[in-house]
Amino acid sequence: MAGSQSIEEIIRMECLPLRDCMLTITDANGEAAFLYFKEGELIEANYAALWGKEALAQIISWKLAEHTVAPLPLGIKRSLWDQIEYLLNPSLVPTASGKLPVLPSFRNAQKPSSPFDRFKTIPGLLKMVHLEKGTQNVVHQAEGEPGEAENTDWLLEFADRVKSVGDTLGFGTCEKWTIDTERYQVVGLRHDEGFITLLRRKDAVQDDLEVVVNEIVEAI
Repeated sequence: MAGSQSIEEIIRMECLPLRDCMLTITDANGEAAFLYFKEGELIEANYAALWGKEALAQIISWKLAEHTVAPLPLGIKRSLWDQIEYLLNPSLVPTASGKLPVLPSFRNAQKPSSPFDRFKTIPGLLKMVHLEKGTQNVVHQAEGEPGEAENTDWLLEFADRVKSVGDTLGFGTCEKWTIDTERYQVVGLRHDEGFITLLRRKDAVQDDLEVVVNEIVEAI
């Protein structure tokens, strides 16, 4: 997505409402950086070999050429603990009383819950994976599941086939697909240039996974 928005505007309008996400930004020279958000807070930043505040200091004044928002990958360690208002305004200094000036809170723009948060609450959900350009990022994985259930490499090939069939037959972009096997139910939803894929083990007493996902999407 291209535009002339500032980093603050993008964070306020697109990242905080999702609460958990990864923002990729690119400047006019093609340099890329990554901002990671969890529960509506900026927890980490990365630019080249720099992390945390050192990375923010380099990218805070960028003139953006493009940006994309994707689910938060697993395994991101937190190094940023200050309020986001001050992380994005490093020139702020304490007043005579030692307190930082009061800034308008970014949290006014938040929504109660993102679709990704709601998907994670689906009973029996084993895994939620972001598939894009031949790679997969695990967004959510249930604890204590056997290794067999965790292997979703085959979904990459299936997602590529879905795209190829759509392109070949002229169907355009596939917004959703489902897989129903003897053991699992899988639902894939279009997200940016890839898919968010949800996998759940079959259970006779549970609602159909596609029905549950549709209810969450329709409630957004």
